[in-house]
Amino acid sequence: MMANFALKTLPTPPFRRVRALSCRHLAVLLSALPALTHAQGGPPMVTDDPDTPGDGRWEINIASIGSHTPGRFDLTAPDADINYGWGDHVQLNLDIAWDLANERDNGWTSGLSEARFGVKWRFLDREQAGVSLSTYPQLLQNILGASVRRGLATPGKQFYLPVQISGDAGEFGLDGEIGHTFVQSGPDQWAAGFIVAHDCGAGFYCRLEIRETRVPHDSQTLVNFGWTHKLTESLNFLGAVGRDFGPATADRQSVLFYLGVQIVR
Repeated sequence: MMANFALKTLPTPPFRRVRALSCRHLAVLLSALPALTHAQGGPPMVTDDPDTPGDGRWEINIASIGSHTPGRFDLTAPDADINYGWGDHVQLNLDIAWDLANERDNGWTSGLSEARFGVKWRFLDREQAGVSLSTYPQLLQNILGASVRRGLATPGKQFYLPVQISGDAGEFGLDGEIGHTFVQSGPDQWAAGFIVAHDCGAGFYCRLEIRETRVPHDSQTLVNFGWTHKLTESLNFLGAVGRDFGPATADRQSVLFYLGVQIVR
């Protein structure tokens, strides 16, 4: 339901980066979406889907998220991703986290991350069109100046405007997302990605994600494998692990992981 990322430039704590996929790759994905199954995107993946919690229902994701880039290790613990269904087609979101970072020459530092505020609107349902479509505007705003000075948050505001689509191909669920980030204190970014998902049995649901970031003079492709294990009707265990493929820049993640629980009620 909720893609648990925030929109940052330099430096970027884990799982809170925007990734981007080329329009050519996304067009191939969208052409293969005949009908909707169930949600594939959102935590523990970066790419989101059009699903919402439902009228008056909550989805709360509590996670630890880690990322290693050249000379730096970031850990977000905890990350609180809180979602509420305002009607059947609208999702309200607040995401806030405590970030820790270890740099090769400076040791550990920690502080409160930026806050993300989002509103998802699913404007097309499978009952009418065979696919679901949504848009999910999100605003990222740093809260503490001290976190900016410590390199845990970026100055200024960022605004992300994506579109999501969800469907299936046989036994496989598919999601696609493409969007643009408007950055107040740096270059704008394009983002897109897709997910292929399948029931793995024994309460496990597996996902494969490919997501590429495109900013001026840099492009990184994230390959990410994730899973959901249903523990009870209202509790799921979430996990994912992946890495970036692309030029050897300061933002390339040699590892990205997500471990958390999802409470639905």
